[in-house]
Amino acid sequence: MGDKLAPIATKVVYEDDHVRVWNQVVPAGGTIEKHEHTYDYFLVNLAGSGPIDVEFHDGTGGDLGEQFSYSPRPGRADFILKGHIETAHNTGEEFRAILVELKKPK
Repeated sequence: MGDKLAPIATKVVYEDDHVRVWNQVVPAGGTIEKHEHTYDYFLVNLAGSGPIDVEFHDGTGGDLGEQFSYSPRPGRADFILKGHIETAHNTGEEFRAILVELKKPK
């Protein structure tokens, strides 16, 4: 794939050999440009209930198909398996989360 992909979240706030922790802020009406999840991760939802419309690329949506509408629940965490290449559009109010990637030790 020759496309340059965007980061999966707003800013890395911590990283070691086991995890990478991101701050995620997506304004109302904002887009997370095309990006790839190469690690399994937890999405800890802090604010905003979406919906966030996700478009999967290159057949990576699996059982979710080509599109999925996600409604985060503040105060809850979701576990997501790696492998998705996606673009996400926030159709609700500002969304804030902490995204914790689980790195595999070599």
